[in-house]
Amino acid sequence: MSVTMMSAMTPATLWADTNVLAPKGLNKSIYLHINNFARHTEWAHGFMHTYALWLGAVLLAAIFVVTYGIVWWRRDHRVAALMGLSGAGTLIALGLNQIIGHWAKELRPYNSLHHVLVLVPKANDYAFPSDHAVVAGALITCVVLVRQALSTSRRGGQFVSTVTALSILSVVLGLFLCFARVYVGAHYPGDVIAGLLLGSIVVIVVSLARPIAYRIADAIAPTAMGILIRRAPAVHGPASQV
Repeated sequence: MSVTMMSAMTPATLWADTNVLAPKGLNKSIYLHINNFARHTEWAHGFMHTYALWLGAVLLAAIFVVTYGIVWWRRDHRVAALMGLSGAGTLIALGLNQIIGHWAKELRPYNSLHHVLVLVPKANDYAFPSDHAVVAGALITCVVLVRQALSTSRRGGQFVSTVTALSILSVVLGLFLCFARVYVGAHYPGDVIAGLLLGSIVVIVVSLARPIAYRIADAIAPTAMGILIRRAPAVHGPASQV
């Protein structure tokens, strides 16, 4: 169908028989406005396709790994345990997302609005909430929690400012990933907002178990397995005799 024919279609025609969660009108309206914006920014299609599909999630995961590396280097085994706990929260959030998605049964926008621009391969799963947004919300929260923990840790030191910068970067990249998922036609705005909130809330709730994680980390740190949560302490040789 030509662009002229598609532009002649009314919103009422496009929205017919759309299975979209509330607020329906706002979700559809914002989605179609962003989709129209995507039509007029063809120069960005290649990058947005890549970013929405895998690059955004990979960059967020890279920030998580770099943050863990900083914590590991500083030998702050308790904060490392908090990061492990937050990582587990991310996996739990993704699992809960599958349950919520099958309960909500919201169709992908392109399955209802058949003439919209779609820049990624069409998936066969449900749209609400967005898996990518869940990961974004969870990983953003992980880094923010680490920043807060380091700021109160005697081992945080000068690395607090570095982790602060990483947390800000993760917020920017995560929000842009959510926008990209709508831009490429894969989700309604409500899907990515719900995903962000779900990922963040689950990680925060799971992080409440940090006292248990700290006790486990304290027990592991002196053992050979301690290398997983902190850099090995420097070994000093015996003092030379005069």
